[in-house]
Amino acid sequence: MMELATLSDVQSSKFLNLRDAMASLALVVVTLSIVRFVSLRHLSCRSLSLSPLAPPGPPGLPLIGNVFDIPLERSWVTYRELAKTYGDVIGVKALGQTLIVLNSLTVTIDLLEKRSAIYSDRPVSVVSQLIGWTRNLAFKEYGNDWRAMRRMLWQHLQPGIVAKYQPVQRRGTTILLKHLSKDSSNLDEKIKSAYCKILLNVMYGLHFDHVDIPRYIEVLSCLESAIAEAFQPGAFLVEFIPWLQYIPAWLPDAGWQQKVLKWRRLLDALVDGPYNAAKEAMRCGDADRSMLSEAIESTRRGDDSHNVGDSDKLIKETASSAFHAGADALAATLHAFICAMVLNPEVQVVAQEELDRVVGRARLPEHSDRPSLPYVEAILKETYRWYNPVPLGVAHRCTEDNVYREWKIPKGATIMFNIWSIFHDAHVYPKPDAFCPERYLKDGKLNTDILQPEILAFGMGRRTCPGKHFADDSLFISIASILHVFNITKALDAQGAPIPVKSEAASGFLSVIQKFDCSLQPRSSAHAALVQEA
Repeated sequence: MMELATLSDVQSSKFLNLRDAMASLALVVVTLSIVRFVSLRHLSCRSLSLSPLAPPGPPGLPLIGNVFDIPLERSWVTYRELAKTYGDVIGVKALGQTLIVLNSLTVTIDLLEKRSAIYSDRPVSVVSQLIGWTRNLAFKEYGNDWRAMRRMLWQHLQPGIVAKYQPVQRRGTTILLKHLSKDSSNLDEKIKSAYCKILLNVMYGLHFDHVDIPRYIEVLSCLESAIAEAFQPGAFLVEFIPWLQYIPAWLPDAGWQQKVLKWRRLLDALVDGPYNAAKEAMRCGDADRSMLSEAIESTRRGDDSHNVGDSDKLIKETASSAFHAGADALAATLHAFICAMVLNPEVQVVAQEELDRVVGRARLPEHSDRPSLPYVEAILKETYRWYNPVPLGVAHRCTEDNVYREWKIPKGATIMFNIWSIFHDAHVYPKPDAFCPERYLKDGKLNTDILQPEILAFGMGRRTCPGKHFADDSLFISIASILHVFNITKALDAQGAPIPVKSEAASGFLSVIQKFDCSLQPRSSAHAALVQEA
């Protein structure tokens, strides 16, 4: 007869069964957890391996990133050296802000041209806003005002229209020739004066002898050094720590605010001065036809969508933008051309032979001679390549997160394209440090197979300079005329020895070839007479 189990036996048996069940359940849970962890780990690693990475660059420090890696001196050279290690797209981060530098033509076209819809904005710069440089078309954020200003300039400076300004360009060039024939000292001042007069006439209708022109030239020269400093990446800590702008200027280490205030007053004078002078000259009937007068008439007729008050503001800022950017860039480029001629006298000889053959010695060159002067044209192209006044371009800003190759480029990233690096790429331009116009010629004609430097020299994408055709015409007639009239050589010291000339450009956003001594002497009495009789 089977024994009946006691209550304690039953309870003990149930406890053992429950304990075994719990242990089994725990084992299953642990096993599933391990499997889940391993699976998630695998998927996470796979996801990370497939997700886009930040563009490569030098390793940064905790919190501050690459603050100490952003070069302040000749940064375009440093970025080219970094490209040898990290590739043609370099990324650096400083205090949460991303800077990406493009060092090849391919990546520059891929982003700034092909993706221009999201790469045409400008970075929001605290210093730029405090100074008021956002009134300038070159630095204005991408938007309706920018479109209106650019359209206004394009209406007056597009290829089919700029020819009407050629008489003014020739007149300004003739004045420059007269000044240079008397004395080649203060070369940069003479060049800037000539281009300022041309631009003030074309943009504002002011006569070449207007009483205020010397003052505008002085203000422009002061702003040249200001812009070189203000737009140098890393130059002002307030760009990384914006709340510093609210610190009182009288506190220690807040002296930068006094500097910014001084620059703002200079810029106000440049924006308002010529505009007010032109309005007064127009009222008195003493102004030439100009972009300003035509734009104002168009506004009064209601040809644009802005109200009169907004239009007047945009017209004033547009004219100022063209005057400011044009005078600086034209003067810096012609200054570089003369430096190149001092260092390469053999280039002058070939150009002068071409000019004598085409133009002769009885007149000065004209714009209509241009198709027959391929070597002079090649000199202009090589000047664009050999020297660019803004070697890192004007910074762009990305307005959307996007992926390029295997890299993620975040919204708000600042994009700079290293024009200098591209123009000194030996794969594109053999012997890039040499000044060689022949690289653009083939069988005595212009060679279109080589990269034409003006494609990059005037900016990229939707931010291409709208005044590039006007600038190109101005520089061509200046270069052709100077080569036709003068022999450009090194100046001599008191002992009659040539004074060395170096093609060194200053650091900064606007990089101008440093001052040098040279001599410009008429090629003959006949050439001297051409200038005096012009």
